[in-house]
Amino acid sequence: MSIKYLAFTLASCALFLTDVAAKELTFTINNIKEGQGKIYVQLFKGENNYRLGKPHSVAIATSDAKETTLVFNDLTEGDYALRYFHDQNDNGKMDVNLMGAPQEGYGFSNNAKPSYGPVKFADAKFSISADKITNTSDVIYGE
Repeated sequence: MSIKYLAFTLASCALFLTDVAAKELTFTINNIKEGQGKIYVQLFKGENNYRLGKPHSVAIATSDAKETTLVFNDLTEGDYALRYFHDQNDNGKMDVNLMGAPQEGYGFSNNAKPSYGPVKFADAKFSISADKITNTSDVIYGE
């Protein structure tokens, strides 16, 4: 094997690795009712996964402050959306009333708000292409 061939192969690998470098998402949730339960967060890649409820990644945060920040690492480029709920009574599920409306806090990326039904992917969608991206949301409490 020649040195030129080896150098070319290594340079090609370096270019490939640069193109698929992992991205980072920092997501901040604001206006949390402190000291009650946990916050369950789902990160979806692509509209189909969002509609089917198949998260790319999940996280659980504490609710001991008015704001919490989560960091998702090793993401690839693409369209993503986040949704979460504040499990205030710590029973591991989102409580809803007889009509199906949430009785606990919830929210979406881009601070998207529901309008007579679930938030659409297009409203919560953000694209990851830069190495680091940030997104924020305020918890919706339906009291």
